[in-house]
Amino acid sequence: MAYRALYRTYRPKQFKDVVGQEVIVKTLQNALRLDKIAHAYLFSGPRGTGKTSIAKILAKAVNCELSPTPEPCGTCETCRLIEQGHISDVIEMDAASNRGINEIRDLIEKSNYLPSTGRYKVYIIDEVHMLTKEAFNALLKILEEPPAHVIFILATTEINQLLPTIISRCQTFDFRGISLKHIEERLRDIQKAENIIIEDEAIKEIARLSDGGLRDAISLLDQTVSFSTGNVTLDDVYKVSGSVSRTNLMNLLNFILEKKTAEAFSLVDDIIEDGKEVPKIISDMIAILRDALVEKNVAFEVERSTKDLKDLAKRFSNDRFFFYLDILAQAQNDTKWTNQKRAYLDLAIIKMIDHKQLDKIVEHEQISLVMNKLNTLALEVSKLKEAPPQIIKVEGQKKEIKEEILNDDIEKIKEEGFKKEITVEQIENILNNGNVNKKNNLLKHWDSLLNISNQSLQTIAEILHQGKLVAASNDELLLVYPDKTTCILMLQEENKLAALKVFNSKQKLVSNYICIDRLSWDILFEEFKKQWAKGIKKPTLPKLDLEIYESNEEPWQSDTLKLALDFFGDIVKTKES
Repeated sequence: MAYRALYRTYRPKQFKDVVGQEVIVKTLQNALRLDKIAHAYLFSGPRGTGKTSIAKILAKAVNCELSPTPEPCGTCETCRLIEQGHISDVIEMDAASNRGINEIRDLIEKSNYLPSTGRYKVYIIDEVHMLTKEAFNALLKILEEPPAHVIFILATTEINQLLPTIISRCQTFDFRGISLKHIEERLRDIQKAENIIIEDEAIKEIARLSDGGLRDAISLLDQTVSFSTGNVTLDDVYKVSGSVSRTNLMNLLNFILEKKTAEAFSLVDDIIEDGKEVPKIISDMIAILRDALVEKNVAFEVERSTKDLKDLAKRFSNDRFFFYLDILAQAQNDTKWTNQKRAYLDLAIIKMIDHKQLDKIVEHEQISLVMNKLNTLALEVSKLKEAPPQIIKVEGQKKEIKEEILNDDIEKIKEEGFKKEITVEQIENILNNGNVNKKNNLLKHWDSLLNISNQSLQTIAEILHQGKLVAASNDELLLVYPDKTTCILMLQEENKLAALKVFNSKQKLVSNYICIDRLSWDILFEEFKKQWAKGIKKPTLPKLDLEIYESNEEPWQSDTLKLALDFFGDIVKTKES
C-alpha cells in the first residue's frame, strides 16, 4: 500500500476529532440536532485550522442514513462514499482553478437537479475569494434564492476580499488559529499512534513554528521524521524548517545588548553557513522579541513562556523592544526588494547596537513633552500680562493659596529646606521601609491628580501625573521619570511646594518626595531584587552619580523655562511675591 501523508491519515472524520474549534463544532451540532440547517455557510480563517475538514464532516452529517444527527456514523454507505470522494451529491470545487463565470454557471445549472443518494447536494467551494467579479455576481443570485435541496459551504482565508452581499447571505464562522496546547496534544497523540521517538522540546518547537495551523504542524512532523535517522531532535526540527535555533537567537541578542559587533557578525556568518536564509533570521528575531515583549507586559503566564524568554524580558526595557522591532521590521521590508539581503541585516545589527540613538530618541520625546507644556504655560502668562483684569484675579488666587499653604507640614519643609541632592541612601531608606498600603492607596487615586480644581496648579499636576510611583515610605515617595530633565524640574523648590500642594489638596497624604530617572532606577532596582532574592532583608544599593539632581542649579537657561518657574514661584511663595 502506498504511503499516506500523516496530515491525510489523521484528518478529522467526525466532529469529535476536530481540535481547537469547540464553539463552531457545538453550533453546527446543535443545528443538526434541531434540523435547522442553513442553505449557505461561510468558513473563514487561517490555513490548516479545519475549514475543509469540518465542511466534509457537515456534508456527511446532513446526508448520513441516521440524519438528522449531530455526528455522522461514518459506517453507512453514504458516509463512506463521501469520505472516499466517490459520491456525486458532494462536490468539492477549488475556486483558484475554477474561478470564471462559466464554471459558476455550470454549477448553478447542475444544482437544480435533485440529489441522487442523500438528502442534500452539498457544494464545498474552497478559496472562494479567488472567484472573478462576474462569477461572484452569478453566485450571488443562487445564494439569494437557493434550491431547497442544496447547501453551499464557502471556505476562504481572505474574507476581506468577499463582497458584503455574499457574506450577508451566509452563516459565517470564524476559524481561529489553534492554540499551542491543542497542537502539542494532537502531535503527541500521533506520536504514540505512529510509535515516533521524538524529544519533547522538538514537539513544542514544531507547534510553535506552525503558527496556529494544525495541518502545518503535522506536515512538519512528517517531514522531520523522514529527515531524522531515528530519534527526532530539536536540531532536526531547526534544520528541516530552516529556523534559527533559540540558542543562536538568544546569543545574537545578547551580543547586540553587550555591543559586541564582531561577535554578532561572526554568529550570523555561522547561522547563514548552516543554511539559514537572511529573511528567516530576521523573522525569527522579530518573533522572539515579540514573545519577550508580551512576557514582559502581561500579568499572567503566556503559552510561549520559557526561562530564556523571561530572562530576555527582564533585561530589555519596553523602549528597547520597540526600538529593535522597528529596525527589524524595516530590514524585513527592505530585504524583499534587493539581492543584498545580508547587507540590510548587518545594517540592522549596527543600528541596534548603537543604543545611544534610542537614548536620544527617548530623551528628545520626553523633553519635547515637557517643553510643550512649558510653552503652553508661557502663552498663558503672556495672555495674563496683556489682560490686566485677569492678572488681578490671579493675584487673588495667590493670596488664597498663600493662606492655604501656611500649614505645619509646609512650614516645616520651608524652615528645614529641601534636600539639595538625591542620595542612594535615601532610595535605600524608602525601599527598605516601604509602606505598601500607602503606595496602593496613592496609585488608586493617581489619576485624580489631574482633577485639581486650582487652575494655576494644573500644569504642575500634569507633569506630576507623568511620574511613576514605584515606592513609598511613611515619610517620602519615590517617583521615576523617563529622563533626568523632568527630575530636575520637579526637584526645584518652588515646583516641589506646588506639587505637594497638589498631593494634599483634599487631605494630608504626602510630606516629601524624591525623583530619579528611569535608567538609574532600573540599575538600582535590579540590584535590590537580586539581594532580596538572596534573603538580604535590607539590601545595599550600588553608588551612582546623582549630582545632577542638585536642585539649587537651574537645568536650563531658556527664557521659556525661567518664565515658567517664575510663574510657579509666584503662586506658592508665602511672603516673597
